[in-house]
Amino acid sequence: MGITMHSDPLIQRVMDTWMPRFLGGGIAYYDILTALERIRTWDDWGPVWMELAEMHEALAEEAWEQGRRITAVQGFQRASAYYHIAYFIYVRDQELHERGLRKMVECHERALPYMEPAVEKVTIPFEDTHIVGLFSAPKGEGPFPVLIVLPGLDSTKETRHRARGNYLRRGLAVLSLEGPGQGEVSLRMKNRPDYEVAASAAIDYLETRPDVDATRIGMYGMSMGGYYAPRSAAFEPRIKAVAGSCGEYDYSESFMLDSRPPVSQEAFIYYSGSKSKEEAYEYAKQFTLKGVAERITCPLLVVHGKQDPIVPWEHGKQIVDEASSEDKQFILFEEGIHSLSNIRYKAGPLVADWLAEKLGGTII
Repeated sequence: MGITMHSDPLIQRVMDTWMPRFLGGGIAYYDILTALERIRTWDDWGPVWMELAEMHEALAEEAWEQGRRITAVQGFQRASAYYHIAYFIYVRDQELHERGLRKMVECHERALPYMEPAVEKVTIPFEDTHIVGLFSAPKGEGPFPVLIVLPGLDSTKETRHRARGNYLRRGLAVLSLEGPGQGEVSLRMKNRPDYEVAASAAIDYLETRPDVDATRIGMYGMSMGGYYAPRSAAFEPRIKAVAGSCGEYDYSESFMLDSRPPVSQEAFIYYSGSKSKEEAYEYAKQFTLKGVAERITCPLLVVHGKQDPIVPWEHGKQIVDEASSEDKQFILFEEGIHSLSNIRYKAGPLVADWLAEKLGGTII
């Protein structure tokens, strides 16, 4: 897209791929320009963004000490977003990566008790450990239909839960989930292809909540979450509607694309616990919907961008083509990039309205 210009081709590719995501996630344009002036090579990415994140955290701390709670809460949320940018695909320095991740969570949790709409952090038993999520419910009397929102390879429950208002206003409760290899859970376990086991654990948890109608559960995932969500629906009959955005049909195919920024490949190597690109490629072959998509029988919506450099749009179409659902739809946005982050105003409401209609929410 050429939104910004940088002398390092890798930095330029990163900005072309994720600039809309940064702006949509609350990163100030001035700070982006400041960062790009300081960054010479990819090795500078993490340290420079950590410095900017620390600056915003310090502003939040100052406001907190002065009793300016509203400013402080906004500042901690902003600092959390900046720490995420510092670490999310920056894995060459693993100490910095993990420190940035922990600081992202820490700043978010400083603001958690004061967020509006309200957010509750939940812990969900999973195998011999646990996974985590962020939960919000609409105002009024429940129980409410509920949407499970899935991050992708490098996004988190915090980044995904920012959009909760879109679903709450449509009468849906929201659980933004982190399963194996995602967000803070990635500090304890690598990612895995059978994400349905995490989905089932989350649904078991939701069935214990009196404010949730567990007979009306939907799931929505973006990027790698767009693989996880259809995969989960194929094996978990309690999912009544599923939507995916720019997800892979076969991760090994997109993993090797020349158009995919190398740092995204490095991120998969890290989150999968692989030791090399070759090992990661072999592991990626397990992340496939071949022989799986045909098991999807609930309503299915897949949206994709034709300009996506990370996951070719044909992957999304193949998921829909092979699904057995009688109610399925594939929508291609000609101008859309990865996760449709450049046209959220089109894709976001479309998906939210579709989910509300399928789960018994409202679009009025």
